[in-house]
Amino acid sequence: MNIIAQPSAVPIQLDKQTADKRMTAGLGGGVALEWYDWNVYGVMAAFLSPHFFPSDDPTTSLLAGLAVYGAGFCARPLGAALLGPVADRISHKRVMLISVTAMAVCSLLISLLPTYKDLGVTAAVALLIMRLIQGLATGAEAGVANAIAIELAPPGKEGHYLSLIGGTFIQLGSLGSSLVAFLVSASVAPEAMREWAWRIPFAVGGVLGLLIIYLRTTVPETLINRAMHRQDESSRIQETTGGVWKTLWSVRLSLLAVILVIGSVQIANYAWNTGLPNMANTVFKENSTYVYGIMTLMVLIWMSTAPLVGAFADKVRPSRAFTLLRLLLIPCFFLTLLYSEKGIVTFFFVTVFGGAIVGFNMALYNFIATTLMPRAVRTTGVALGYALGVSLFGGTSPYLLVWLQREHIAWMFPVYGSLIALLSVLVYQIAKKRGRLYIGE
Repeated sequence: MNIIAQPSAVPIQLDKQTADKRMTAGLGGGVALEWYDWNVYGVMAAFLSPHFFPSDDPTTSLLAGLAVYGAGFCARPLGAALLGPVADRISHKRVMLISVTAMAVCSLLISLLPTYKDLGVTAAVALLIMRLIQGLATGAEAGVANAIAIELAPPGKEGHYLSLIGGTFIQLGSLGSSLVAFLVSASVAPEAMREWAWRIPFAVGGVLGLLIIYLRTTVPETLINRAMHRQDESSRIQETTGGVWKTLWSVRLSLLAVILVIGSVQIANYAWNTGLPNMANTVFKENSTYVYGIMTLMVLIWMSTAPLVGAFADKVRPSRAFTLLRLLLIPCFFLTLLYSEKGIVTFFFVTVFGGAIVGFNMALYNFIATTLMPRAVRTTGVALGYALGVSLFGGTSPYLLVWLQREHIAWMFPVYGSLIALLSVLVYQIAKKRGRLYIGE
């Protein structure tokens, strides 16, 4: 009996290790794909917009394309409200599969969409619908991924692990979008880039989605349950959707803090990832290959430093790391004022050096948001806070940056970004003093 029982323990442990690796790959891969597909629209907006919103003024076309970009974010809160409780009460795996499938399919469809010349205004409406579907389906993605990741993280290393899932993998998606855009731009003539080659990065996103769908289908629901609900029964699930919302209302200060923690950094993220490169390509007519190459370098810095930032937060405490890095974001916003005319060297300086501070904040914000929510409503709370923060602040950021530049009042953008960043620190500190931090303190 003893001889038979002894070796049976080994494959169980190996299976668990393999499952955990698959979980990390499935979680991180889905997060990377989400950010690839979201960013690839942003980095291609300068080339895509004239085909769906033709105008004699290139900036007007770009602003219309960025408005659709922002509209996709507006659908996220609804997706979070509908899918978040489903994830908390029924199935995290199903929500993750819905999210990644919608992202992949819609990206593939955008790569094939007829343009305004073929369908008139119907083409623009179809593009808007694709973005709205993506927004709905990904509304709960951040909440699910972060809630599971925080439970899988080794004790005392939550910041490092969350920075891997919510930092490095996010930047892997951003890197992919910038790198593919760079390779395509460098491989074809400028005329081809404007006419048809902008479709290639969207098609790449659709194909990559097939791999991520497979990775997520191989993750067992039981492992997700183990990760999410490994402690006491009372924190395991809410019996009804109404119970989820009742609990969330009781921690509404935490929800407000999550919205601001996420929203303020997303103002900077989308200004650097979408607003600045599109302004460079459309308003200042920079060489697009140089622009995408610089963007790729910026994202490489973000991706490589994310785990270090997470480890720093584990060492000094998350609250201290967050406060320091968020306050550094305030002067960083004012660097955007330097890029007021054509100049690839200035673009490089603002993007890489200013972007480094943005990247440090991007590495930490998912972890900080997750610490603000109790386990029972962690998926719904983080998902809804994420969706509201991104839609209210992040999705409108590129439009505001370009529009304020055109209206010659560019100084208003850094003032706006700085005020929201300062507000995020103040509300976070109030939540901390009232005992609304649940992890890492």
